[in-house]
Amino acid sequence: MKRFSTTDLIIIAVMAALGLGTKQIVRPIVSLITVPLAIPGGAIAGGFYFIWLVLTKRLSPKFGSGIMFGITQALVVMILPFGSHGIFTLIIYPLPGIIVDLIDLLFRRQNQTLVCSITEGAIANFTGNLLVLLFIFQLELLPTIFVSLLALFTGNLGGILAHYISKRVSKELSLTTFEEKDSSLEKDEPLTA
Repeated sequence: MKRFSTTDLIIIAVMAALGLGTKQIVRPIVSLITVPLAIPGGAIAGGFYFIWLVLTKRLSPKFGSGIMFGITQALVVMILPFGSHGIFTLIIYPLPGIIVDLIDLLFRRQNQTLVCSITEGAIANFTGNLLVLLFIFQLELLPTIFVSLLALFTGNLGGILAHYISKRVSKELSLTTFEEKDSSLEKDEPLTA
């Protein structure tokens, strides 16, 4: 815990909250399409709310930020009246975070690349959906494979969006920091006659 700065912890908490909030908005909209097709809504909607997990790893790229994201969501969901899967919540929410932390390790210095974000989004959504399918829905093999492949695809889209959002946010943050440094230098300059 000591290696996470206050900024890291704020990023993790805000992204976890945005992920839970997005889930409550996106899932009912997606259900309009998925319910008639008898497809679990999380397979498609997960691509949108796993954006926040990938963004967490881009903005706080320390090992463990993914698992902290998942644990934060699990604890919040267990208190609130929505999104809980009972005791399985303690597995379903943190495991995608662990997986994303491990993927970040595999990519090492290239963890800020588009390929890394796509991989993390796809695998996180795949993992989350597979866990829900196994523990909650208990579907047969063929529907499980179909829904899992769909989750991989939408997770890819989420990873792409997360990558470009993180690039934009990082650019804005670096510009703001640069402007703040410039203004502080101007104040420190001695007056000359």
